[in-house]
Amino acid sequence: MLTLPEAYIFFAVSARSIASANNPDIATKSSSDVSQGNVERPALAERLDSINHMARLPRSVQAVYLRPLRRKAEYGLPVCDLQLRSYSVRNVEFFADFAVRAAYYLKLPVSGPVPLPRIVERWTFPRSNFVHKKSQENFERITLRRLIQIKDGNPQAVQTWLAFIRKHAFYGVGMKANIWEHESLDVAKNMDKVLPGVEKSLKSHLSQFGQRKCEGAQSSKSDILGDMRRTKHRSPRWNMESYLQKWGSSLTGQSPSTTSNQTVFSGIQPTGVPHLGNYLGALREWVRLQNDATEGTKLFYSIVDLHALTVPQNTHQLKKWRKESFATLLAVGLSPDRSTIFYQSAVPAHAELYWILSTVASMGYLSRMTQWKSKLQLPENASLEHSAARSKLRLGLFSYPVLQAADILVHRATHVPVGEDQRQHLEFSRYTANSFNHLYGLIFPSPEAVIAPAKRVMSLKEPTLKMSKSHSDDRSRIVLTDSPEDILKKVRVALTDSDASITYDPVRRPGVSNLIEILSHFDGRSCDELALEYESSTLRALKEHLAGRISDHLEGIREQYYSLIGDNSGYLDTVAEQGAQAARANADVTMKQLREAMGL
Repeated sequence: MLTLPEAYIFFAVSARSIASANNPDIATKSSSDVSQGNVERPALAERLDSINHMARLPRSVQAVYLRPLRRKAEYGLPVCDLQLRSYSVRNVEFFADFAVRAAYYLKLPVSGPVPLPRIVERWTFPRSNFVHKKSQENFERITLRRLIQIKDGNPQAVQTWLAFIRKHAFYGVGMKANIWEHESLDVAKNMDKVLPGVEKSLKSHLSQFGQRKCEGAQSSKSDILGDMRRTKHRSPRWNMESYLQKWGSSLTGQSPSTTSNQTVFSGIQPTGVPHLGNYLGALREWVRLQNDATEGTKLFYSIVDLHALTVPQNTHQLKKWRKESFATLLAVGLSPDRSTIFYQSAVPAHAELYWILSTVASMGYLSRMTQWKSKLQLPENASLEHSAARSKLRLGLFSYPVLQAADILVHRATHVPVGEDQRQHLEFSRYTANSFNHLYGLIFPSPEAVIAPAKRVMSLKEPTLKMSKSHSDDRSRIVLTDSPEDILKKVRVALTDSDASITYDPVRRPGVSNLIEILSHFDGRSCDELALEYESSTLRALKEHLAGRISDHLEGIREQYYSLIGDNSGYLDTVAEQGAQAARANADVTMKQLREAMGL
């Protein structure tokens, strides 16, 4: 075992002998390189001989002779900062000296190692099952740091230096490097020249920023579907190459390379003809995703009739609502040729996966969900110990999020269009997928949420509540099949306030603000711009204009719906069966892989 000074001598002698074998003149060059001022140091071989004869000198004196050779920086321009970390002062000092010597032989001017402030971590750990003061043990961990800086170095030489010390990394020493790249001032001068042209081109674009709001939202959906999916299971090198590829393509204006493994899934409960909130918050976004999706993207849209059974249903009414909801999906613009549209109950794999996922679902997580609490009209902080929960809560309602997770995961969905109120359920789906993957291997992808621009459309009669069919007053909502006369009547009686002016203030004036928000979804301009335009108008004029815009937009949907619902040729049943067959085939692939992983 060599001591520390002997190890230094061994390293220096080895490096000297190898270099001398390749270049006989290296002794002369090295002596001239290390000269500082007018004083010339002896040759390295002579220094080593003198050290061997002075073995009885103190360690501090020997360290002066063993100080690594350095090159002087001419300009002092920093190129690289290398930070070394270790819990052992011996390890960090030894490796810092090794890095400095390696920089010398690569002709890199180096400074350091400079001691950095220590990182001290303290914590208390109980030594027994009973936590008492006498059973606690305190720990302290001190991280020592050293900073080495390279100046005026060639970037390629710096990379070679870093690669060399990474290859010969010393145990117990961590490394972190920051590298700077310097360019000439010509780049900045060229940017100053093109700046006026950029400002001129942006001026026309920014002047229509409010009108282009919806277009931006639409392009964001296509970017999500056409984007290359990155997961944590891929290596950091793959992620960085993918990021650089997309970053470079965004600068050149070229579209990034896309993959065909994107899958979109979403569903809607069969409550009859959807209302305006369902359309703006979900159905219209489904159509946009369908129209903007790449060729390899799979789209699955379902009438989730199994979810409807969590509350008591009338048999004949549920059958009617299922048909009306299915006809509405086709009427709003979903195409059976591009999207798979089906009934949830027609694909048995949904229920099968629901049971399998229930074996890994957390009861504590489910008890914190808000779905069953809102259905039972309980406060959000209510628990399973609540008296109403004990008497009214059923398993189907409590495990509603598990079935929803099965709907998403059985088709291996990567993107799920959801409303703001459904984000919690999607997080539960991600949690359940990760729990299952941890037990049985990578089976399910982690789905991502696609939030619609119209987060919530509020009730016309109670603008502080979301528009819903459960409201007792039919005038609180606009159904997609309402006639222009019905729409005008409902908008006219919409709750506002006594102030005759028109301003956008969701907190103080929720009724007027709700009308402006609905109008912005059809107009494309921001709420503030619309409020400024109608500032001098009356509420009656605003309501009439809003009713006209809604009627014009829903006219084609209404006509297509009545055409489909009145068709007695069995077209709806045929489309539903074709969609169910495609959904079953896709779900069977997942279930086959799942059964093999579980041993079923």
